[in-house]
Amino acid sequence: MTIRPIPLPFLSNYIKDQLDNRFHAYYVDFDDAQTRWRPIKGTLEIHLNSTRALDYGDNVLASIPKVLAEVRTKSIFNDHLMLQNLEFQNPRISFIRTTGGALKFDIGNSDDGSSGRVLETILIYMVTAPTTLTAINESLTDLRIVSSDLTLGDEITGSLLHAPNANITLMPNNEGIGCAYDFKVFARGEYLHISGDCLYKTASEEFSLLVNLDEVRPALLTEISPQFSYLTPLEVRLSGEVRLELDKLLAVKQVEFNLTSGSGSLEVTDYLGKNLDINTLHIAGKALNNFSHIEFDNVMVQLDEAKAEASGLFLTDNENLDFKLNTFISGTLITSLLPRWFAYLETDNLDCLNSSPSNIYKQSSLAIDGIYNLKQNQINALGNISCLDQKLADNDVNHSVNKNLATKIENMQKFSMDGAIDAPNLTTIQ
Repeated sequence: MTIRPIPLPFLSNYIKDQLDNRFHAYYVDFDDAQTRWRPIKGTLEIHLNSTRALDYGDNVLASIPKVLAEVRTKSIFNDHLMLQNLEFQNPRISFIRTTGGALKFDIGNSDDGSSGRVLETILIYMVTAPTTLTAINESLTDLRIVSSDLTLGDEITGSLLHAPNANITLMPNNEGIGCAYDFKVFARGEYLHISGDCLYKTASEEFSLLVNLDEVRPALLTEISPQFSYLTPLEVRLSGEVRLELDKLLAVKQVEFNLTSGSGSLEVTDYLGKNLDINTLHIAGKALNNFSHIEFDNVMVQLDEAKAEASGLFLTDNENLDFKLNTFISGTLITSLLPRWFAYLETDNLDCLNSSPSNIYKQSSLAIDGIYNLKQNQINALGNISCLDQKLADNDVNHSVNKNLATKIENMQKFSMDGAIDAPNLTTIQ
């Protein structure tokens, strides 16, 4: 019995009787049962083929090609089978949020959400798992879903993900039900690798979700949620983690992100006249209230001859984007990082806005606070821009020896912006 599963016809009727005593809203049927003894673990491994959950009108609620159940050997001689581990192999699973906000779950060939009753039974069984050490050793420790054909969809946002070979593990947790997952999603011509863990909190009926990303293009994240569209100007490969807090209807309450990338580009032709080549990138921050509140705690962009660090706050409603942005730029290509419309400021003091090759400009900072009208493409803002210049003579090639020749001049200028985003009216405030 330890070599391969052995068919035991009498076992099928025994298991069906056990399941009938446990489930009341439906009954479980299968084609045949086989068993394998695990003497070291003291368990019996039961293989159920073509397992189905049916209501009492014989309508199929859920179907799984193969179920593997590990039970305590001693429990076979009792009135109650003690499940140690449960594994669903190769099931077809769909989990959809409907336009009305309801969650629809199907496992097998059904697509009407009727499998929800089966899922509810499983979750209740795991949530009510015993807490004493002895009972835990004799109870279900986890449910593994192996090589699942998984579909995740949201009819509200229009997102739809298909993972043809997903692995998911559910396990009891002090706060509810935990899970670990790992799968690849095919989107926009390539695979998006997603892994992480999650927690369903029974007290609040809310979810915590950790998503690990491995060299993912930002454009692919819009397949998960359209709210990630603000990252699409980045043509890089992001790695890191995203933590989400979801309410019971899977609406996003809070997101925390910490992401890095190697070389790539930032599409800013409309603002700078060209795209920027990026060497490294780091983005950290959070979003609240379904992405209507976004905070960037730290954004660092390293270019060939310049580095920009920024923080910002963005608040959106149906019409306006309120923003606060602070940026510090260091390097010799200051002008390439400053939006070209700042060149229209009429001032002789702010030399770092000039692109004279005779000067090497080391540092600049920008602070801006304003409102952008999303529908009219209009901006109204106030800000400060300052420069710390190190002007060196053209023949000064040894900065370390001749650094005493450097004259440090710090200037600050207040300005206002009012008009179209691509050609605002800029006014110097004295």
